[in-house]
Amino acid sequence: MKIAYATTFDAHDVHNWSGTPFYMSQALAATGNELEYIGGLKRELPFGFKIKQTLKKWLSGQRESPRFNLTAARHYSEQAARILDNLRADVVLSPQINPVAFLECKQPIVLWTDAVYSSLVGFYPAFSNHSRQTIAQGNHITEACLARSKLAIFSSDWAARAAIELYGAENDKVKVVPFGANIHCTHGLQDVQTWIKNRDRKTIKLLFIGKRWEQKGGPLVLKVAQALHEAKEPVELTVVGCKPPHFEKLPPYIHCPGFISKRTPEGRAEITRLLQEAHFLFVPSQGEAYGIVFCEANAYGLPCLTTYVGGISTIVRDHVNGKTFARMASVKEYCDYIVEVMRDWQRYEEMALASFNEFETRLNWKTAVKRVAGLMEEVL
Repeated sequence: MKIAYATTFDAHDVHNWSGTPFYMSQALAATGNELEYIGGLKRELPFGFKIKQTLKKWLSGQRESPRFNLTAARHYSEQAARILDNLRADVVLSPQINPVAFLECKQPIVLWTDAVYSSLVGFYPAFSNHSRQTIAQGNHITEACLARSKLAIFSSDWAARAAIELYGAENDKVKVVPFGANIHCTHGLQDVQTWIKNRDRKTIKLLFIGKRWEQKGGPLVLKVAQALHEAKEPVELTVVGCKPPHFEKLPPYIHCPGFISKRTPEGRAEITRLLQEAHFLFVPSQGEAYGIVFCEANAYGLPCLTTYVGGISTIVRDHVNGKTFARMASVKEYCDYIVEVMRDWQRYEEMALASFNEFETRLNWKTAVKRVAGLMEEVL
């Protein structure tokens, strides 16, 4: 199948959108599809947009978003159409709404993304102060994209329901195919079994990975670690990606290496070691459209402790590869569950092995793109 892969940015760059478009496109090519890239599109905004944006923020605290602007979206689609005219493609696939929202073409358009606009308003901090005009335009762009798409594929049940319930998308065109882990996996079951066997049986090792401390639930993670320590439970917490604020000196059971770059072999090796040695990935996000980090944890046989918000529950299945808690769950609920599982090592091992099985069977890009390719063939 010849696929025109449309993004506003360069999908060859692994650093765009946490690497998701890169790994998605690489997996599509690796499974026998021929990809032609549409990307590096230029943004065009209405005359005076910057002035209006500044005044709106200063006068009312509201934000005019250049990302959800009709002029910009139409310009993206016009550029995509011109590039597409010179390609021989059977289908257009995009992980973004903007480049295909107003795309006029003979090929069927397929959207494969993690959320629709309306479900993000007020859900993420960056979407909390959008102006009335931005909200109207964001909804217009999303509606146009869903109307043009032959298939609207989402990474989670949460996102799929939002497309149907908030935008009236047709049920038969909406599908759910989870994204995979953004890693190059070279290990197998025997390696994972060895890592699990070698994990410390005396000290509870929790791993937090995230750049946004508040949004990813960092304060709660810290409280749980403190409560376990005060209860005389041996515990170690490693915080990767950011540093807890307001702490001049962290207690000895909390380690904070800060940001670890995946760009360097040393950084990748360090993150791999932490995933291999920890007992739980603990990221109780307050808002999360999907959560690739949970897929990556499962790739190392690492169960996840998180919250039942957004698309997370499509990845983390309770008591299988981790546990999702209510967003307002107490510190005691987390502590009780952690201690209960850790005191039954056989149960922990079964959960850790099940986590790797979830990665192998559902949460990897090879499996995901095979399913999406099959869906696209049905609409050709």
